[in-house]
Amino acid sequence: MQWLLSFSRNPEVNVWAGRCALLLGTAFVLLLLAEWHGSRWLQAFSRAIHLLHTGKPQEAEERLRKLARKSFGTQRTAALAAVGVCHIHRGEYARGVALLEPLMERRLPRTMRTDESALRGHLALGLAMLGETRRAWYWLGEAHRRFGGRVTFLVMPEVAILCREGHVGAALKYMEHCWPMLMADRLVCPRIRLFRAFAQSKVDATHNTAPVLLALLSLAPFPEKELAFCREHWPVLADFMQIGQDLVAHREQERATREAEWQAEWDAKKKNKPTPEDGSSK
Repeated sequence: MQWLLSFSRNPEVNVWAGRCALLLGTAFVLLLLAEWHGSRWLQAFSRAIHLLHTGKPQEAEERLRKLARKSFGTQRTAALAAVGVCHIHRGEYARGVALLEPLMERRLPRTMRTDESALRGHLALGLAMLGETRRAWYWLGEAHRRFGGRVTFLVMPEVAILCREGHVGAALKYMEHCWPMLMADRLVCPRIRLFRAFAQSKVDATHNTAPVLLALLSLAPFPEKELAFCREHWPVLADFMQIGQDLVAHREQERATREAEWQAEWDAKKKNKPTPEDGSSK
């Protein structure tokens, strides 16, 4: 019994089989190349995001822009959206919103579905800082809908919206309720601490004086770019941030004064110290 299939003696069949084999081989090679490119892209993207999370948004943005120029499709969308997030992190809210909002109808890579919710949260935060709370609520709702419920990384944009609309009591209550979860998820960043201190100062300035001042001392000095933005778009928050700036400046002035006094005392002691040439050591 013949177990091996023999080649057809029909030339047309052989040509067709050869073409099929060539197509399958080409498809396999293209698949391997796509996987290799996707793996390299993901590594480069992850390194840029790591820079963002470690406080280097400028360097992260440069890498992401370079990555976007070399990408296409969903990968290009992800890189450009991450550039928008870099703007939000640096306090360049208008630029961040302008870049992020047109990208919201585009898809991200399949492995980044959760990031679609996070991006809408960043957009909502930027819009809240600009005073566009109606649009901010819309995109925050879209983020919750896509994620399928409430989640801690969307607490900050909601708090920002509530504070911007003057509902500081509700914002503070919401933060206090979510604080243990935010701590557990390591999402207690300087910006949400600023919103918490701001809400505390507005709800009960007398009772919360100590924690508010301690928070401001630990947060200030604020980036001048973000402070300038708030002076233009959210003056009430800018005035609150300026208190922190003044506290830090006063503390630095006191420190400089103490150091000058210590240096003067040391110089005086050094000047009056007897030397062997004076014969005092005999």
